[in-house]
Amino acid sequence: MSRHTAATGAGPLALLAVLLLATTGCDLSEAPGPTPPGNDLKVLVIGLDGLRGDAVPATDTPGLDALMEQGAWTLSASTQLQAPTVSGPGWTSILTGVDADKHLIVSNGGYDDIDRAFPTFLGRAHELGLPTATAIHWLPIQVNIIEDEVVDDVMIGTDAQVADLMSDVLETGDLDVHFVHLDDIDGAGHSDAFSPESASYLETVRITDGYVAQLTDAIAARDSRSDEQWLVVVTSDHGGLGSSHGGTEPEIRAVPLIIWGDGVVAGEFSGGGVVPGELDSGFVSHLDVHPTVMQHLGFPPEAGWNLDGEVRGLAVTSP
Repeated sequence: MSRHTAATGAGPLALLAVLLLATTGCDLSEAPGPTPPGNDLKVLVIGLDGLRGDAVPATDTPGLDALMEQGAWTLSASTQLQAPTVSGPGWTSILTGVDADKHLIVSNGGYDDIDRAFPTFLGRAHELGLPTATAIHWLPIQVNIIEDEVVDDVMIGTDAQVADLMSDVLETGDLDVHFVHLDDIDGAGHSDAFSPESASYLETVRITDGYVAQLTDAIAARDSRSDEQWLVVVTSDHGGLGSSHGGTEPEIRAVPLIIWGDGVVAGEFSGGGVVPGELDSGFVSHLDVHPTVMQHLGFPPEAGWNLDGEVRGLAVTSP
């Protein structure tokens, strides 16, 4: 497994990543053997930490706008419902496709309790022999949430650094499943406010949108692009209210879900909208990422997976 860090000029998180990667017993375990060759079905999932859905139309986001114009989308998908709206349960739900009452992560901690009966889409891809890559800002996603030994290329750093590293992989690599986590929007919300009225929050959304465009431009620049079928999914773990999150208010629970790519049925989701209660067949959620990824890869979700999310945006939505 390749391991990249880009810590020059970075903060404590990136420096911690360097220390972890340099430690023999670190938790970023290697996927055994050489990386298998990729196929023509490719996925990129982009996680924008702390992005309120209503912040997207409030600032200049040409990268996200282009994906919405040609893809399936809502700016008011729900977060998971069975734990506080914080990153630990949020990203675990996005990656596994199940709510916190199943995966058992209910805070930013307690990761030893995670129920591995519900694999991440990276774990499922690895079991199927599909090569994978991650580029992560918030380290617990890689160290604690994603399974050991399932990622062929791990990249850790700041938002700008992981965007650069993953862009290189997307343009020239032959991996199949890619996951990028960008964290600066969440940081801006905590520093000022998670609000479309906050200039610093909106400026960070604008800058982060540039990273989204950089990543999708890298896909377009691939020499083999015309022979491939790509799926790009963008979502968030939570929004925010004031300078915090964790509650159930719509400003915190309403997040984007954007699905773009070859074979995607374009248009705004009719099931978007944050409402109280349980998820049902018409309720769009960030838990829909996992089943949608697996559908695109040619492995439709099975009843035995016991997922809470549903396939979204693809013409074929059942096995």
